[in-house]
Amino acid sequence: MAQHGFEVRNETAKVAFITDCEGNFEYWMRCVEMSSVVCWDSGKLEFANSSDTFVFGGDVFDKGTGDLRIAQQLVHFKQRYPERVHLLAGNRDVNKLRLPAELAEGDIDVPQPVPAYRGAPPPVAFRSFLEAQQQREGAESLEAVNTRAARLRWILDHTMTAPGAFEHRRQELALLGSVPAESIADDDVVQSFLSSVQDGGLVWEYLCHSCLMVVIGPWLFVHGGIPKAGIGWVPTQDMRFLLPKEGGSVGAYLKLGCSLSEWVAATNLRFKDGLEDFRSQMLWRADRSRGGESLLCLTNLPSCLGRSVMVHSLLEGGMPTMPESDVEEFLRQGGVKAVFCGHKPCGDSPFVVHGSQTSFIHCDTTYSDSTAPDRRGRSVASVEAFVMVQEVRFRGVLADGRQYDFMLFGGPNADELVGRRIDGVWVKARLLDGSYHVVSGDGARRLSYATRTESEIRSSM
Repeated sequence: MAQHGFEVRNETAKVAFITDCEGNFEYWMRCVEMSSVVCWDSGKLEFANSSDTFVFGGDVFDKGTGDLRIAQQLVHFKQRYPERVHLLAGNRDVNKLRLPAELAEGDIDVPQPVPAYRGAPPPVAFRSFLEAQQQREGAESLEAVNTRAARLRWILDHTMTAPGAFEHRRQELALLGSVPAESIADDDVVQSFLSSVQDGGLVWEYLCHSCLMVVIGPWLFVHGGIPKAGIGWVPTQDMRFLLPKEGGSVGAYLKLGCSLSEWVAATNLRFKDGLEDFRSQMLWRADRSRGGESLLCLTNLPSCLGRSVMVHSLLEGGMPTMPESDVEEFLRQGGVKAVFCGHKPCGDSPFVVHGSQTSFIHCDTTYSDSTAPDRRGRSVASVEAFVMVQEVRFRGVLADGRQYDFMLFGGPNADELVGRRIDGVWVKARLLDGSYHVVSGDGARRLSYATRTESEIRSSM
């Protein structure tokens, strides 16, 4: 069956969507335990019944000690149920393809990576990173601290927004080997990251079983979002992981008026082509290019001129912008009722944004509790979409422990307020006591949460 679509005919069939666990094994466990679609069976993922499907939205890795275990469980689940399990590639998964080339070089003054967005402050230069390490360790020269381990720490901490990932991997290797963490050498950690993108490595296996978009009934699943300029656009092998010149072009567009299904199929095919290109040339060529650069461009807005479904998002600083009318119309023509996505943090519960024709359901709860050691705390969410009756059920726990359980999209129990901006606040969730969890913000990651009754909200409409 095609990787880009999946037909479900059972009227009670559901699709569970979990995304952006980012190595947090405890959060991943809680998500599965809350689900009515997937469950644990002797430590393995299993379906609760034979009619449901599962989508993981990407970003398996980076911010916890569960990278390898989560990836292994997802890959094995996909291998056992290839037509019912769908894995999406996230930027934190794909960017690991940088490692073979960048860890093989010894230069100290390496070029700075492409900024995550135009106008972003430059990351700490590798030379500056080594100078700080030299001072801390009292080393005689920069060359003495110019090791693969130092380079990997710099790459993770300062170019992949994954501070601490090096030590997280050391801890996970120790856990898997039942040995003390101090017995895991720096070189063991480096080799673990490098091996992960080789044949049989867990990053590589995850990517080989992944795609960029999946359509299941009226639902579209994607890691980031649907940019207007990205409709009908696909990456090409001549792309370079660089900041394009003003007025430059990248990638290519399909024929004018292409359908959603044609675009999804072509995009997923180009993703597979990019993986083959990476495998053909993992190290630098003489012109400082390497295989798989078209995929690396997808992890970064500037390098693909904002056209990537992997990193586009309606969310800016925790608050949404409204979907563009052309995007909604394209999705409507493709039969899409809602887009399920992750990538950017949306608070301690999913963030639904209703457009005029299509809804966008953001499910990345990475930074749900800034006071908790893992920045998630007690929050957990279950998002399950019914395919034939076209409803979505949201269940979960907020950072403060309060619970929610509600339905959206048609049906006698569908909530009318969640997903709407009313009197300056966005309605995020209906709590068990009937009140509503609402949020407002300035778009600069300063959010203010409140609780309002239904009558208070309706009186403001």
